[in-house]
Amino acid sequence: MKKIAFCAFALLGLSGWYHAFSQTDLFFKSGTVEYERTQNIMATFNHDPRLQGYVDKKGSEIYTSFFTLTILPDQTLYQFSKNNGRYNQFPEMPADINTVYYDLKNKKKVVQKNINGKEYTITNEARNLEWKLTNERRTIAGYDCRRANTLLFDSIYVVAFFCDKFIPQIGPESFGGLPGLILGLAIPNEHISWFAKKVTPLENLPKITPPIGANPISTSEFQTLLETKVRPIPKFGFTMYKRALL
Repeated sequence: MKKIAFCAFALLGLSGWYHAFSQTDLFFKSGTVEYERTQNIMATFNHDPRLQGYVDKKGSEIYTSFFTLTILPDQTLYQFSKNNGRYNQFPEMPADINTVYYDLKNKKKVVQKNINGKEYTITNEARNLEWKLTNERRTIAGYDCRRANTLLFDSIYVVAFFCDKFIPQIGPESFGGLPGLILGLAIPNEHISWFAKKVTPLENLPKITPPIGANPISTSEFQTLLETKVRPIPKFGFTMYKRALL
């Protein structure tokens, strides 16, 4: 009888452990993800000599920043965390430090972007991308991820690595739409990438408040703004214009 009771207790304990493991680790619903964003500034701007002074000062062509994605069951918030070092900041580019809020239930997003020192708030639906899944796999922040590829604006090649053990179908910036959480993202021709460095499951996170700012603007109005204020900038304009649309 004692043996039966012990076995039942052991099975109950195992069942409880499995339930906790599967719910917490395999189907993460709330917590934070820290992304490291790296960009080769010189390669991005075709090794323009006007940027060499910043490279010499910093000692590297790589511009590194960190962003935090906070995840709740029905909301997410992606925002700037910190730069890597005192001299890491190259000349500020349009829409370089963005805040992205997702209402997952209603498939709506609110994005704040800075253009020439002025904040703009854009509200629209989640971006729809046609992803092509591959069989390539990669471990990122301790999680097994699968590769997918897509084209942004029919011309910008994007590579993503997502983990289907996470329910939210989102990622850094405004990227999402894969069957899981994007932990790695690269845009090779733009020389920029985002990779998760730390994933932290957390419970009882406070509800996220959507970013509220002046200058509400539609997606089409924002694109017109970039066409008139950013794209005409000599030599750097088109590159900064593409970056601001990400």
